[in-house]
Order: sequence, then structure tokens, then C-alpha cells
Amino acid sequence: MKAEPRTRILLIAAVAWALFAPLTTAGHVEEQTPGRAEGWLIPETAATERSPVPVTAAMIEKGKSFYLSKCRRCHGQDGTGRGPDADPAHAPSDLTDARRASRNPDGVMFYKIWNGRANPRMPAMKSEISQADVWAIVSYIKTLRNQGPLQDKAPGGSHRRR
Repeated sequence: MKAEPRTRILLIAAVAWALFAPLTTAGHVEEQTPGRAEGWLIPETAATERSPVPVTAAMIEKGKSFYLSKCRRCHGQDGTGRGPDADPAHAPSDLTDARRASRNPDGVMFYKIWNGRANPRMPAMKSEISQADVWAIVSYIKTLRNQGPLQDKAPGGSHRRR
């Protein structure tokens, strides 16, 4: 019965692979898709998606109006993440930090707003407003970048944003 230990080893190896292979694959996908690791539902094509709606001053004003009514409670009037309803344990993103732009291109921002997430909680807008309105919010948020309040001067004499 020499085949029995070999069969048992193969069975254990197959079970281990079935249990752990999805974990390593999921980690690989999360690293490649912006936002996925944090619980967002974002298609892999999101990083290259652009607004189908032309960006105009009127669209940005519309986005500002939606931002103030839907996002300000947590992200704050100025987008710094210090709104009155912000969860102190899971502070909302500082939308004024231009360094985050590469991790949050337009399509990624769209899907974060459109789909929201469960934990930490951000309400999904897909049942409340149209896709065009979400694109308007994205356009407005982009105007907030580098608009945060100035702090003391950083080393080297340049101003530092909060």
C-alpha cells in the first residue's frame, strides 16, 4: 500500500492549493487596481476612464452643488476630510492633496463615488444621482487639489499644505 501515503499527500496539497491560491491571486489583482485593497468596487479599466461629459464652468458649479449637499458632511467644506460627520476612527480622504491624484485618476474617483463602500462607510451615489452628476462631482473635486489651507513654511522655504 505504498500508494496510500502518496495519495494522501497529493490530496493535502490539492486542498491547500484550493484554499490559498485565491488569496494570492486576489492580492495580485488588488495591487494592480487602484482602490481595490481598501474595499472599493472599482473595475480594472477605471484608471483610464475619462468623463464622457465635457468639463465646463457650469459643470464644475453643478459638481460643487452636489459636493456640498452629498460630500461636505464628511469631507468638509474645503475637502480636507474634516467635515462634521467625519468618522474620527476612519478619517475621510483629504481631497486637496494633489499627491493622491495619481492613485485616484478620474475613473477611480468616479467609481468610488458611484459605488461607495461598506467599511469604512462611504455612501454610494448610484441610487441618488446620475452618472453625469457624479462626473460633475469628480470635476469639482479636481479643483480642490492644492487648494487646502496653508500651514507654516516647510523646510526649504516653500509652503506646506495640510
